[in-house]
Amino acid sequence: MRARVQAIFRAMKKPVSVVALSNSTEPHIDLSFFYATGLTDGLFEGCSAFLRRDGRSLVLSSALEEESARKGRDPVRVFRRRDQRQDLMRKALAGARTVGVNASEITHRAFSELRRLAPRRAKFVDVSEAITRARMVKDEGEVRLIRRACVIASEAFEEVAPEIRAGTRESEVAADLVRAMQRRGASGPSFRTIVGSGPNGAEPHYTAGSRKLRRGDLVVIDFGAAYRMYVSDITRTIAVGRASARQKEIHETVRHAQDAATAALREGRIGKEVDTAARSVIDASPWKGRFIHGLGHTIGLAVHDGGGLNQASDVVLRRGMVFTNEPGIYVRGYGGVRIEDDLVVTGGRPRLLTTATRELLEV
Repeated sequence: MRARVQAIFRAMKKPVSVVALSNSTEPHIDLSFFYATGLTDGLFEGCSAFLRRDGRSLVLSSALEEESARKGRDPVRVFRRRDQRQDLMRKALAGARTVGVNASEITHRAFSELRRLAPRRAKFVDVSEAITRARMVKDEGEVRLIRRACVIASEAFEEVAPEIRAGTRESEVAADLVRAMQRRGASGPSFRTIVGSGPNGAEPHYTAGSRKLRRGDLVVIDFGAAYRMYVSDITRTIAVGRASARQKEIHETVRHAQDAATAALREGRIGKEVDTAARSVIDASPWKGRFIHGLGHTIGLAVHDGGGLNQASDVVLRRGMVFTNEPGIYVRGYGGVRIEDDLVVTGGRPRLLTTATRELLEV
């Protein structure tokens, strides 16, 4: 994992002696710990990683996580008691003049502990921006894991969608998808599955409630699989019964918007430009102003991995970045349509990682 650690240090505006990634208890686990160490199993509560500019890393692991920690390539020091952990941390920080921390993730308690154990004159620096920039560009190993998460989710949808019927509760559809993903090797869903039927589909971040699907509904289904720490994020919209002309027109408009964004998703482009490519298609339709969120975001260890495609985005697309492409149209009281796929930026046309059909399925 030396290349990843070195990428973090290259992205820094000012040099630091050591970067300390210190976990607390779930959910306060810094996913950058897994990025820097390459570990894909374990929880690592209360554990730390100390990174050096030359790419070396040291993992401090509890005895509980020792087996998982030793699957990596970094040296591992194991502790069984709190005082042992603090002694190991003090040694890892010895001689450091500046200590980088991921301020966007570390808890106040963990930060206070680092300050107490570091050399008295050590200065602390927030390196979260550098970590985010490094994590946004995936290496080949990361892309393979994301690709697998995408295939798992896509195949699960292809299995579950034809079985959806009027009278099924939104929550049942969500449960069936999660089960299908885990049967294919997912460790779980990458986020709370969204199944928004009828008017609920007009709420982009609706989850999955007790409403029963009805004939004539559009159903927005947004889901993803977690596989060896990496995630996918995909949305499909289906019609319960035969789709109306209006529903087909909305869906086709969203498809055209997504195609326009895909054509613009090129190395060297600015995030805002890609968003504009999709937004201009929808704003030229009868549903102008109904696309109410950004076009997409990077994914990786996290569903929202740091970079965005929206009207405020100045992110310069680089080879290896993995983005969602998810335009949508939302009509309050009626419903919505969103189509979302995951793509990796290449030297040419982006590579599609999700494989489920984008057709408007009628169930």
